[in-house]
Amino acid sequence: MLKSKVSSHWQALNERSLMTLALDVVESLYGPNARNKAEARLLELELELARQLEAEPDANALLDGLYRQLGVVGDWERFFSIDNALMDRVLERSKGLPVTLGILLLHLCDRHRIRAEGICFPGHFLVRLWQGGEPQIVDPFTGQRLDSGAMDKLLRGTLGNLAKVTPEHLKAADKADVLERLINVTKAAFLFDKQFSQALACSQLLLLLKPDCPYEIRDRGFLFEQLDCAQLAAKDFEFFIQHCPDDPIADVLQAQIAALDLGPHTLH
Repeated sequence: MLKSKVSSHWQALNERSLMTLALDVVESLYGPNARNKAEARLLELELELARQLEAEPDANALLDGLYRQLGVVGDWERFFSIDNALMDRVLERSKGLPVTLGILLLHLCDRHRIRAEGICFPGHFLVRLWQGGEPQIVDPFTGQRLDSGAMDKLLRGTLGNLAKVTPEHLKAADKADVLERLINVTKAAFLFDKQFSQALACSQLLLLLKPDCPYEIRDRGFLFEQLDCAQLAAKDFEFFIQHCPDDPIADVLQAQIAALDLGPHTLH
């Protein structure tokens, strides 16, 4: 079950850093020991980076220190692995996904008083940081700066060949948006690995951010179904049908409810 303190913490998102929120996710899934180890590793990384930098580092020095000197890198080979989505494992391996490495980069920028903000770019989390007063877009997966052509290419990979970057794509994300993206990525990684109980825990976390969201409740119903909790699945499907009766999947879910074995089952 979710830790009650996670729920209370998330009632005041803006008072907590993104890194703290990412570690809340780890703790909610694996308990305080996993969080404590992650915090210890984070401190080691902060000290290692500080030794690489001057007393008042700029953005260029931080990127060089983190990606070139300390070897932080996006994991192309195991992109969908849960190891790349959970912050404790990202810190241990110095590898991750755009959103997890983006949260790490934002955290370190904050530590060194470098202005930076996250961008929930379609399909690929980005970071905007400032060097000498000028904004730069950085891909946290590689540590490389992106020009307009590179961003157009990224966008087309997600939205198709006619897509073109607009200011809306590059607006700053708030903490709730980044946290939601992180948990969605984590849930997807658990689903990819068929860890349905952990994916369900992620769905419950998302519902702390978006209470009564019919689409998230529908997805939770699919997870209950995978875990042989037919009554809970039917309840979630009925909620979705009630709130989104015109959605094309509503009729499918109605038939699915009729096919479920609604005898008593134990959630396991």
